[in-house]
Amino acid sequence: MLTGLLLLTSSALTGQLPGDGTISGTVINRTNGKDCPCRTAVVLRVHAEGQFVPFLETTSDDQGKFRFERLPLGNTIRYLVGANHDEVHYPGPRVTLTEAKRDAAVELTVYDAAAQPNPLVIRQYEITLAPEPGALRVTESMVVDNPSSTSFVGKAEREGEAPVTLRLSIPADFERATFQEEFYGRRFHVADDKVVTSIPWPPGRRELKFTYVMRSAQTHRLWQRPLDLPCSEVRVRVRTETPDETVCALPSVSSPDAGEIVFQSSGQPLPAGHVLQVELGRLPVPWTAYGRWLAAGMLLCLVTGASLVLVKRRRTHGPDRRAATTAFPAVRPKCKRRARRASVAQGAPDLGNAAQRR
Repeated sequence: MLTGLLLLTSSALTGQLPGDGTISGTVINRTNGKDCPCRTAVVLRVHAEGQFVPFLETTSDDQGKFRFERLPLGNTIRYLVGANHDEVHYPGPRVTLTEAKRDAAVELTVYDAAAQPNPLVIRQYEITLAPEPGALRVTESMVVDNPSSTSFVGKAEREGEAPVTLRLSIPADFERATFQEEFYGRRFHVADDKVVTSIPWPPGRRELKFTYVMRSAQTHRLWQRPLDLPCSEVRVRVRTETPDETVCALPSVSSPDAGEIVFQSSGQPLPAGHVLQVELGRLPVPWTAYGRWLAAGMLLCLVTGASLVLVKRRRTHGPDRRAATTAFPAVRPKCKRRARRASVAQGAPDLGNAAQRR
């Protein structure tokens, strides 16, 4: 499908097939609050096999104008135009060209890039702790805001490494972090026991949501996590059947859901590095714990059964030995005669033979 679509688009653009669609627009640099025309690279992408792949590229003029012509029409063909500025790509809106709408005009916004200082803050941060048998499932949702007028691109800590723009201090014993959006899942990776990314952060807000699981066979657990960025508001939800045993340094607030207790910051912004800490009450016991007790019980039953069998065998085999000695009465006379012969050979009087001679 990808090859065929690219060949169709290529043929239309080179004049081999008719293409009457046009996408034009302007690139604007809004750094420092100014709408300045920007001369930059503009990339046209076409959707194929579930993704937008680069196909055509042009450069905007001194007024920021660009234009793609002779594009194929059709409801099944989707286009995406984006601009590259300071090594950051800024995608624009998605466009579909049809017989009824052959032309589309778009505006692409770009910003200057800044490596430091880090302007990012968390406006809203919500954490849900859901204990499970043998595990703790944690879901974090944060709204990350860049209030500056430049795109934060970060700075590499060591030579040859990619710059880091956001570091998530998830507890080191987590199994796997799953992001709600596939885009973020591809752009985050683990480094030095932390989940990090090099995603550029343009001005504005983005929501970041992910879930991770922490295995534990303990009946009690202490969850703690430092804040990655300054935070305006924090809310922690704990799903538990023992709310009286759940302790958190944040003030508790009422929850509309039964079986849940909520803690929330009091309105004072919290600094980066502030440690959130929740002491959970009794946790669900994993089935493996019951399995160990069941195995111990089965082993005890087997030992007890084997002991009873041995006792029964001893009781039943005792009379058999006495019956065996009476079943062969000729054994004892032979033994007595042998004893007399031995005593005669040693010079003792043979009383039995003497009695017979008399």
